[in-house]
Amino acid sequence: KINKSEEKALIIGSIALRGHIISSDHLASAHTGDLPSPKLSRPERLLARWRLAADKPYDPYDHQRNCMNTKGSAVLMAPTGSGKTEASLLWAMAQAEEGRRIPRLYYTLPFQASMNAMYDRLNNAKSGAFPGQVGLEHSRSTLAYYRSLLEDDNERSDPEKAARYAKWLSNLARLNYYPVRVLSPYQILKGPYCLKGYESLLSDCFNAVFILDEVHAYEAKRLALILATVKYLREFYDARFFVMSATLPKLLRERLKEALGHYSLLQATSDLYSKFQRHRLSLKDGDLLNPEPLHEIAQVVQGGQSVLVCCNTVRRAQDAYLDLKRRLGSGFEVVLLHGRFNGKDRLAKEKTVRLATGSNSNQRRPILLIATQVIEVSLDIDLDVIYTDPAPIEALLQRFGRINRRRSKKCADVYVFREPADGQKIYSEDIVRASLDVLEKNNGMMIDESKVSDWLDMVYKDEIAKKWTKEYQDSYEEFWNGVILNIRAFRSDQSLEEEFYKAFDSLEVLPQCLWDEYVESVDYNPLEANQLLASIRWNQYAQLERTGAAYFDKDKKIRVVSAHYDSEFGLDLRRRQEEIVKII
Repeated sequence: KINKSEEKALIIGSIALRGHIISSDHLASAHTGDLPSPKLSRPERLLARWRLAADKPYDPYDHQRNCMNTKGSAVLMAPTGSGKTEASLLWAMAQAEEGRRIPRLYYTLPFQASMNAMYDRLNNAKSGAFPGQVGLEHSRSTLAYYRSLLEDDNERSDPEKAARYAKWLSNLARLNYYPVRVLSPYQILKGPYCLKGYESLLSDCFNAVFILDEVHAYEAKRLALILATVKYLREFYDARFFVMSATLPKLLRERLKEALGHYSLLQATSDLYSKFQRHRLSLKDGDLLNPEPLHEIAQVVQGGQSVLVCCNTVRRAQDAYLDLKRRLGSGFEVVLLHGRFNGKDRLAKEKTVRLATGSNSNQRRPILLIATQVIEVSLDIDLDVIYTDPAPIEALLQRFGRINRRRSKKCADVYVFREPADGQKIYSEDIVRASLDVLEKNNGMMIDESKVSDWLDMVYKDEIAKKWTKEYQDSYEEFWNGVILNIRAFRSDQSLEEEFYKAFDSLEVLPQCLWDEYVESVDYNPLEANQLLASIRWNQYAQLERTGAAYFDKDKKIRVVSAHYDSEFGLDLRRRQEEIVKII
């Protein structure tokens, strides 16, 4: 009979042994050589690198300096655009033991657009913190590598060579080769769910450091799974975590304490919050899609300003785009960005947006960007004014963070519409209405981000707090007791794989109108073909399948949908192509 401490050692030891054996076998077969570790071992060296790359003197803010001197897990609260990413990387370097480097750094983000942008940022040869040491992991990461290689002016820009090298880079990421990884928290959840290769994934987490960016983006049930995994990795693998956000309600800070154990709370100074007051809140009656607001937006664009229109759903973004394109005619750059473009068009649009609106871009120009929530997290873009659907305060603040980011103007207007206030099946109606009530009290005023946590506490109280807490706690306990406590080596469960992807990932489909183009390229360059796939939710596919508007092609092993698609508009599930003709 063994005690709990001995049992824990046996469980973790067997996972580590199995994981390292598998990793060693796969890495040896790939002839990768020794595994690299982050080359920068101290925060001072990272700071020196940024100073050399900067066009102007780089002087860290107080909260960034505090991160350089903080050991162990930490939570940072600071205004949008105040260098939280840099602060998190300085903290990560500070976790290195004396004379040693950190073994692994994981940077987690919720959206592919922000993951791609962060990969480029960290991997940049001139200003990146870890050039050549960063892996990218999400469902379209191979395509992201491929498009990046095609755009480079070197020998690998040839499509055939780029395809081979992109697959190699993607395989290295899957082999846990890179010391720095940009990924979604859902990739890490594959460990607790014991999907194929989970022992290798978990064994790579020993003494690792994790950066969790903008935890506000996850609803209660999924956040519970993420924070339960955080607690597991902290207790069993000695992992350390850095959580950062512009806003954290008290209710969420309490859950973080449970997951992180002891942690340092770091905050920007009140002076910095004052300096970063750059948005004036203005609530507007009605719906953004009404004729009067769309007419006003068109006039602002015609006046030469860069405008962000943010909608809660793809359908609403598409409707806004059609109307505004008609009103503006030719001569204005209008970009639609949402999650239902295929990989080829999505990456091209992201690049256009970064060049036109990037804070440090030398190709900045006026643009009308119509987007969904994909612009909320870690995109370093800067526009002049925003018109947005109503949403929870924490989401709205992230949207505002894309406006006047460089503080080139003393004040920029951020317009929030009062309707539709029902959450649009994206957010809880109660939370949206409570957020609007709080915003009403601050309508017409400059936004003081140091007060936003108080605003959130006014939203997440009483019945809303009870409902959120119950959803979180039920999900947490079910996951902890049913999944976390049963993690053992040699228990890979492929039966859970499809259920996992249905719960945490979208489904890639081929629009019927692109069938001929797909078939033409799939055999000689599968990556070119896979660029044509668009993402939808599993329940959306099931609905299309029930109505005969979707099917699975057994020969090409691809799901096909009869819905309109073009590179300007994306996939429109409302507009069906001609009746599907199955390819036998």
